[in-house]
Amino acid sequence: MSLLEVEDLHVYYEKAEALKGIDLRVEAGEIVSVIGPNGAGKTTMLDAISGLKEYEGRIQFDGRNVDEMDARELVAAGVVHCTEGRDLFPYFTVHQNLLMGAQLREDEAGVESDLDMVYELFPRLDERRTQEAHTMSGGEQQMLAIGRALMSDPKLLMLDEPTLGLAPIIIEDISEILEELSEQGLTVLLAEQNSTFAMRHAERLYLLETGNVELEGSPEEFRTNDYIRDAYMGIT
Repeated sequence: MSLLEVEDLHVYYEKAEALKGIDLRVEAGEIVSVIGPNGAGKTTMLDAISGLKEYEGRIQFDGRNVDEMDARELVAAGVVHCTEGRDLFPYFTVHQNLLMGAQLREDEAGVESDLDMVYELFPRLDERRTQEAHTMSGGEQQMLAIGRALMSDPKLLMLDEPTLGLAPIIIEDISEILEELSEQGLTVLLAEQNSTFAMRHAERLYLLETGNVELEGSPEEFRTNDYIRDAYMGIT
């Protein structure tokens, strides 16, 4: 059984069907990327998995039906969603935001260990422990959002457009973080318009267009697919 299994997933916005029966799976320890244009349904899919959207179909995480758990229970079970909007507490410091990520945890020693781990992964956050989040750059805020998600001790980390609007040097920093997390065995579901970034890290990819999964395969299969090469510039 896969860590995450999505079958025949439908999501509606009033009468408009945003997701049209998609299937997706993520194995433990994998990085799986979902690419596609803006409006394809990537964020909607992540929202459904994390309990933020009503849906039809089946979503199972670690053998449990997602619709039997509320958002809080899902986080406690290990489903952690780092949203496109980051959703930081703007007037909390870096340190306070990180601690908010661990609010459901009771393992104090583990929380302290993970704080050290996040500060080691993100030296910029270590330098800015007492700085309020709203005073930071967009790239630093993205690092903080990922760091806060890691403080929830995820089994599945879902990242929604982590490179959106960021400078190339910051994207490279986040790329290095993903590589390190992958080496640690963390399972990641990445929704990303930046196809080059997505393919660099994924073991498998899905192409999502207008609410449908149009293609599933390895990075190499995506690189050699004529339609992907023509429609998604930047894939190399």
